Amino acid sequence: MLAQDLLNDLRAAQAKLEAAREDAASLKVLLALRTHQHDLAWQDAQRLAAELAGVRTQVNALEADLAEARTSAASAEALAEADERTEAVRSVLGAVLDSIGSRSLDRRRFQEIIARAGREAPTDGPGAARHAVLLTEARRVLGIPG
Repeated sequence: MLAQDLLNDLRAAQAKLEAAREDAASLKVLLALRTHQHDLAWQDAQRLAAELAGVRTQVNALEADLAEARTSAASAEALAEADERTEAVRSVLGAVLDSIGSRSLDRRRFQEIIARAGREAPTDGPGAARHAVLLTEARRVLGIPG
């Protein structure tokens, strides 16, 4: 009977050992699967980090281009305004030349020419600078203190 109990215990121990081996094998497979998933996730993270660095570089380059474009646009706007102011001075000078009679400046004719130039000048954008220049220079020609 003792031998029979030992044999049964041995068979039970072998069954437990076999079950443990099967569990160990399935855990190895699960570990391998998780390791593979982790490796894939790590590779994806590395790839995305590299893409993010590339995108940040592109953003920085685009921001630099935008800043340059804004500077260029400001310069172009300042140049356009300067051109308009120059054109306004030319208008005043042309009005003076057109209003000079044989003896003196025809003030009424000069004022009419300047008023017409003021009506023709744009009210917004760089051309709006003409109004201030026309007023200032016309006052100067007419001897009106500004």
